[in-house]
Amino acid sequence: MKKVLLLSLLIVACNHIYAFTTQGDWRWRKDDGSETAATWLADENTEIEVSNMGENLRLRINLFYEVGGFLDDAVIEYSTDTANWIQINTTATTEAFILAGSSPYVTDLEATTKQLTGEGLEFYPGKIIVSSEKLPSFSLGRGEETEFEYCIKPTANLLPSTTYFFRINAAEYQEDVPFPSLKTAATLPIQLSDFSVKPDGKQVKIQWSTAFEQNNDRFEIERSTDAKNWKTVATVKGSGTTSIKHTYSAVDQLPVKGLNYYRIKQYDLDGKSTTSEFRSLKMFMENVQSAVSVFPNPAKSTINFMLHDFAGKNVVATLINNSGRVVHTETIKDIQPDVRYTLQTRQQPAPGMYVLQLKGDGLAKSIKVIVQ
Repeated sequence: MKKVLLLSLLIVACNHIYAFTTQGDWRWRKDDGSETAATWLADENTEIEVSNMGENLRLRINLFYEVGGFLDDAVIEYSTDTANWIQINTTATTEAFILAGSSPYVTDLEATTKQLTGEGLEFYPGKIIVSSEKLPSFSLGRGEETEFEYCIKPTANLLPSTTYFFRINAAEYQEDVPFPSLKTAATLPIQLSDFSVKPDGKQVKIQWSTAFEQNNDRFEIERSTDAKNWKTVATVKGSGTTSIKHTYSAVDQLPVKGLNYYRIKQYDLDGKSTTSEFRSLKMFMENVQSAVSVFPNPAKSTINFMLHDFAGKNVVATLINNSGRVVHTETIKDIQPDVRYTLQTRQQPAPGMYVLQLKGDGLAKSIKVIVQ
């Protein structure tokens, strides 16, 4: 009889903890602001689409108690079929989502204010969960509601074209309010970071990193001289599927003289591809240093100059007299090669020896000029 009574008390206790916990409205937002200012991604109870791995998301969920009770050790879970649920932890091996662990905008267990429509009950502050895998002891009184906001991050285990559902593992869910959900894009691009191009002697070294990769077959590095027509100059093998940061590099052995544009095209194992933004680099600009002509020299009334094979845009022209004093300076925008430019001096320089300095993208030239 005592055992039966004890079992009954345990059942009542468990029901007291969970039976009256009901999950209500929900809404997705970016992790780009404070508890009150972060950007909402959709209306309440509306699914979003995700295409970026490794970018924090915040899911806000209303919880309410019509009778009253506790919410201890509750966790957030996800599922693809609403039948088999997986807990979201701070680390992942095969899981599609993890708790973000940190955020530049909110802190773990920070109190919440009312942001959702809710049930019209008396509001009691909830928590923002960034790194706590289980809720600390938490209870509401009769007729109160609260809001919890979870900061989570998709991982490289995210599947394309898949709908994921979420819940706090309370015991009751409303039939007219769907589980929080998101859908992944058909193609999930690899996120590149630290993408740089630098001269390496007469070659160009291209470097980049990935924080996550999914079914990544290879990278093709493409070069262009006009940012329109592209040519593959190197290929680097990818790392398949991984949540570990990888750093890659490649070399363009034959860059062209002047501007070189580079971009990275990433290919999945199924042949689908995504393309990065481009970077640019000027090469062999030392040849420009001797490709400047000043005329006439000696000059009588005006000083003219011309740049040959110049690939930059703007040039600062400075005229300095024999005492080292700047007598004239001007900026010439959108300068063109093999076009004559005349210094727009307010008055003719006094006779004597001068130095004309020309500085621009990859250009630093000083030419002696005699004014008669």
